Amino acid sequence: MRSADTIHLWHGIQRNSEKASFSVGDIYRESDASVRVRLVTVAAEECSHILRLGETFPVGDETWQLAELTDWPSEDDWTVVLRRVTATSA
Repeated sequence: MRSADTIHLWHGIQRNSEKASFSVGDIYRESDASVRVRLVTVAAEECSHILRLGETFPVGDETWQLAELTDWPSEDDWTVVLRRVTATSA
């Protein structure tokens, strides 16, 4: 998989693809013990997505997936990995 299809996010860091910006707003555990990630994306407009691992979300005309969450619940040392699952048609 090309590196343009994967984005790694860390605490307080915004990352950009060719078409959008990505950042993590929050990571928390629900009462049912599932972990949620509040992801903020900016393409044509800013959107907030509340996601569980494996869930997908739209960014413009692309679809991305919350693929991995490592080293959480550490306050600052976690990594969120996003993977583009469908890209814009050429």
